[in-house]
Parts: sequence; structure tokens; C-alpha cells
Amino acid sequence: MYFERLQSRLWETSSLLLVADGEAVLVDPGIAEAEVAAIRARVEALGARVTHVLATHGDWDHVCGIAAFLEATAAMGPATAERVTGDDGTTGVVEAARRYGVAIAGPPRVDTVLRVGRAHRIGPFTIETMALPGHTPDGVAYRVRALDLLAVGDHLSRVEFPFVTSTASYRATLAGLIDTLRHDPPATVVPGHGPALKAEEALEVAEADLAYLRALRAAVLGAGGDRERARAAALGIEPPRQASADLADMRAANVDRQLAELLPD
Repeated sequence: MYFERLQSRLWETSSLLLVADGEAVLVDPGIAEAEVAAIRARVEALGARVTHVLATHGDWDHVCGIAAFLEATAAMGPATAERVTGDDGTTGVVEAARRYGVAIAGPPRVDTVLRVGRAHRIGPFTIETMALPGHTPDGVAYRVRALDLLAVGDHLSRVEFPFVTSTASYRATLAGLIDTLRHDPPATVVPGHGPALKAEEALEVAEADLAYLRALRAAVLGAGGDRERARAAALGIEPPRQASADLADMRAANVDRQLAELLPD
């Protein structure tokens, strides 16, 4: 029984390879065709075959590798399945890849929808699922106790600050992750971007991210309902870490999300 993290050149995006008894399960399986081919070659070198592919959420960089594994069952949570099969799911992935100059095998697909909040038998592994909304509404964590491993999608990254669709949901997700990391910690946490972490390292990231999001909320609430003052104050809150230059505008996007949640237009 074995796992390995592989990394894309784009945003240090993680792919997970889980292997046992000659079967391989992939989580967020690569981006560019060459990277996906390298994953397949690694599986073959380990004497295994890919039986399942999982997605932590429906962002294009986490689902575009699915098309390369026609022989595998593509499984994901219901909200991710809706994104993948919706109007933006197929065309959006292809268009995003084109925009970034990345060649991919094709649009993703859904074969099996997983109920979130329960354990599933996926290939040779029992995998627990946990909802992680905040970065996107459809985020799902996968925990494999046999490997002492937790994959958390686009949370707990050391190479990005939080990118939110809902600050309230993201804060709740971080609170839940902090509880897990304190009271039921896995040996290894794999974020969707950046290196794998020990539980204590992931806890440091989670606490810093939660402090940042709480500071955004406090800045907006402290402006007395004045939207311009609130935006200026929130923009003054420093993220806990930097991200690649092409993602820098996400800082302002976080502020706009927080404003929308707390102040009327």
C-alpha cells in the first residue's frame, strides 16, 4: 500500500496516486497531457492499473486530467458532478486550458456520484468524504486512514492564500479542519497546491488563514456601514502568504466577497 504526490508546473497543483493490490486511485489527476502521461507511466512502473479517478472540486485544473483515463471510474461529490456536467463544465474546462496554453486530453466526465459525509469503497481503499465549501461551494476532502492521509483540495496551501467564493463557508471549513488536525490528525495532509504537510504544519496554515478571514470580516464590520471605507480597510489586510503573480487579483476578489456578504450594494 502506497501513495505519492505528483506536481503540475502550473500553480504547483497536486495530483495524488494511491496504490494497493495492483490497483491505483488518482485524485485530481494532472493538468497537461505530458503530466498525465507521466502519471500513467508511474502507475505502470508500479505494476498497477488505474481503476478510479476522484476530483476534490470542479475547478478546471483539478478535473481536466479525467478524460485521459477512459478505463477508470470517475467519481466525485454531487455538487462537483453538477459543475462538470453543466454548461460550463465541458466547454469551460477546454476554454480555460486553451487560455493558459495547456494541451489536455479533453473535457471531464462523471461516472459515479459520491454521497458526501460518508465512507465509500473505492478500488482497494475505504475513503471518507467531508464537505469543504469555501474555496468553491463543491469542495470535498478525501481521507484514507489506511495511508494516514487527508487530501483537502484548495485549502491549507503554503503557496497560495485563501481564494474564496464564500468567506463564511471558508471560515467554517477552516474551523472544522482545525478541529480534525487537533483531535484526529492524519500523518499527511495534501493541499491542492503546494507541498504535502505534516498535521502540525497544516494546522499552522489553517490558523493563519482563519485569522486572515476573520480580520477581513472585522475590517468590514468596523467601517460603520460605509462601503468605501470598508473596502479600503479590508484591502489593507495582508494575506497570510503570497501567491503567483497571475493570481494576485484574488486578494481584491476576497474583499469583494466579504463586502457582498456583510453590506448591501
